[in-house]
Amino acid sequence: MRADRVTVRFSPTPRLPLLLALAALPALFPGLLWLSLALAAALTGVALADLAASRRTIEAERRVENPLSLGEENPVRLAFRCHGSPVTLEVCDDLPLHLEPAGEWPVVRLEEGAWVEVGYRVRPGRRGRYAIGPLHGRYRSRLGLWNRMITWPITDEVRVYPNLLAVRQYEVAMRQGRQMEGLKRARLRGAGTEFESLREYQEGDEFRAINWPATARRGSLVTNLYQVDRSQPIMLLVDAGRLMIPQIQGLSRLDYVLNAAMLLATVAAERGDQVGLMLFGGEVKAFVPPRKGRRQVMAMLESLYDLQPEQVEPDYGRMLGWFAARHRRRSLLVLFTDLVDPEINRGLTAHLSALAARHLVLVVTLTDPALLALSRCIPENAQQAYEKATALEVLAQRAETRARLQRSGVLVIDVPPSSFSAAVVNQYLQIKEQGRL
Repeated sequence: MRADRVTVRFSPTPRLPLLLALAALPALFPGLLWLSLALAAALTGVALADLAASRRTIEAERRVENPLSLGEENPVRLAFRCHGSPVTLEVCDDLPLHLEPAGEWPVVRLEEGAWVEVGYRVRPGRRGRYAIGPLHGRYRSRLGLWNRMITWPITDEVRVYPNLLAVRQYEVAMRQGRQMEGLKRARLRGAGTEFESLREYQEGDEFRAINWPATARRGSLVTNLYQVDRSQPIMLLVDAGRLMIPQIQGLSRLDYVLNAAMLLATVAAERGDQVGLMLFGGEVKAFVPPRKGRRQVMAMLESLYDLQPEQVEPDYGRMLGWFAARHRRRSLLVLFTDLVDPEINRGLTAHLSALAARHLVLVVTLTDPALLALSRCIPENAQQAYEKATALEVLAQRAETRARLQRSGVLVIDVPPSSFSAAVVNQYLQIKEQGRL
C-alpha cells in the first residue's frame, strides 16, 4: 500500500458560469452598469472565496488481492483520509482494456482526520499481467461552484490467473471437512495394491477381493479393502492452438480449460499424486514435469497464466512424440482439446490409440451451448434451417470422433461450461476410486 500527494487540478462546475451570466444581465441596461459591475465583483469574490475554502489534502491507498481470477468479480479496496473539512469524494481508477469495473464507482463521505475504506470490483476478461492506476478523485466546493480533481500516482501491478476462486472454494471446503458443491464424494479406498482393512462383502465387490481365510473363520463373505495408490503421475496436456481461440459466454475455450486444469491439479496434489503440465500449439510452449505438492500447482500457474492461444494448427504427432521421449512411466494423461475438425480428429485418434497402450488417456472437450441450442430449435425460415443442419452435422461429427476414441480405449468427456470443471475432477476421482492407474 502506498499514499501519494499530488498537485490538485480543478475545473468550474455549471453553477459558476450561470452566476457570472446573471451578474452580466444588468449590463444590458446602460443605467444599471454600475450595478452589474458591483454584482460581478461580489460574485467573483464569493467564487474565489469558495475556491480557497475548498482546498483539502487527501491521502489515498489501494489494496488489491493479487492474483486476480479470470472472469470473476475480484475486490479492490481503497482507503482515504481527509485533512480539512468534510467532503464527499467520487473516485475511479485507470483500468487497462481487459479489466472492467463491475458496477458503479464508489462515492465516499470523508470526515476530517479519519480513514474511510470503500471498494469496487473488477472483472478480468483475459489472463496476463496488467497495471491498475493512477487513481482519480473529484469533490465539489462547499457552495458547489467548483469541482476539484485529484490524481494520486498510485499504480499496482496485478496478474490475472485462471479462475482460482473454484480452487479456493475447494480448499475451504476441505478445511471445513465438507464436499465442494458439484464434486462427488470419493473414498480413499478402492482397487489399489496396498491392503487397508476388512469388511463384510457387499454387492458389486470384485470376486478376487474376497478374503477366503477370513471368510472361513467368520462364516460369511469378507472382502479386502485396499488403499488407493498415491503418488501416481497425472499429466495435463493442454492444446493452445487455433481450436481453443473461439469464445463461449465471454471466455475463450482455453480459459475454460485452464480453470478446470488448475482445479484438477489442486485436487490431485491434495490426494498425493504427482501433477505435471504441457501446453502446446504448433510446438511445445510450456512444460512442467510431474511433481507432488501445493508448490507444484503454483509452478504450473506461473508457467501458463499469461500464455494465449495462437492461430496455428495443433501438432498432435509432434507434441506426443516430444512428450513420449521425456515421460515413460504409466500415467493418467488428460488431453484438453476440441473435436470440431474431422480431418484433425482422424490424426488425433491414431496418435491417442498408440498412446493408450502405455497410459490411461482421458480426452476433455467443451460443448458449446449455442451449438446445442441451434440443433434443438424449430426453424422459422431458410436461414435458420441451414444453421440447424450445420449444427447437427457438427454434433454428429463430434459424436463419431468420441465413439472412435472410446473404441481405442480412450476415455472422453464432452460437457458444457456450467459443469466443465466439476466433470473433469469427478472423472479423475472415479478413476482413482476404481484403481484404473
